[in-house]
Amino acid sequence: MSGLLYRIGRSLGQAALPVIRKAQWSWQAVAGSEEDRLRAEQELGSTLAVRVREELEVRDASADTARVQALGEQLTAHVRDRRFGFRVGLVRLSEPTALALPGGFVFLSLALLDLCQRYEDELAFVIGHEMAHVLRGHAADRMLEESALKVVSGLLRRAGPLGLLVKEAGFQALTAAYAREAEFEADELGSRLAAAAGHHPLAGVRLFERLQAQASEPAPTGLGAYFASHPSPAERIRHLGRVWKGKV
Repeated sequence: MSGLLYRIGRSLGQAALPVIRKAQWSWQAVAGSEEDRLRAEQELGSTLAVRVREELEVRDASADTARVQALGEQLTAHVRDRRFGFRVGLVRLSEPTALALPGGFVFLSLALLDLCQRYEDELAFVIGHEMAHVLRGHAADRMLEESALKVVSGLLRRAGPLGLLVKEAGFQALTAAYAREAEFEADELGSRLAAAAGHHPLAGVRLFERLQAQASEPAPTGLGAYFASHPSPAERIRHLGRVWKGKV
């Protein structure tokens, strides 16, 4: 698996560098419009999504693929800004993880579906959370951070720090937590999108309670960097409780 992830890291870095530079110019240009920014996000996300699919897309789980795609369509129908489109897919990674790419490309691992026990309310919350990162610009901002640019640029000068990072930690560079405030914002908006699509607004709480129980076991297994790098389940439970207090 490590060799596969190393190749993914190299290909992502090589594909993304020119598009990131173009996107950065589009965002920072004084005359740049919101439409310019969204087009730049779409181009960057499309480039990265192609590489992710080439290496990791799940092709032998049609029922699961149909499930997450249908959930993505349900939630997208309740996004007010029609300029955003979302595509949800599955990736072959052993840890429960998810990632959102600029432009609306969302990927979940099969291990994450297992963790959610395929409860559609919980999966809708997770997908909504990742969609929220795109809607609020978190996914694009991460790609344009100076530190991220330095990492990707370094790939062309030496053995490949992004490749080494991915080799050691899978997609940790893309799936690690955003700033705490961004994570709480994504939880809130994700739960609202899920609720608007007919799912229980506190399904995320049930997922976090399961995570909390697993983390307290003597030898917790399978939680991965995706959840370990986010705010604690207890904090997220409290936050969602405040958001929905008196409403459900």
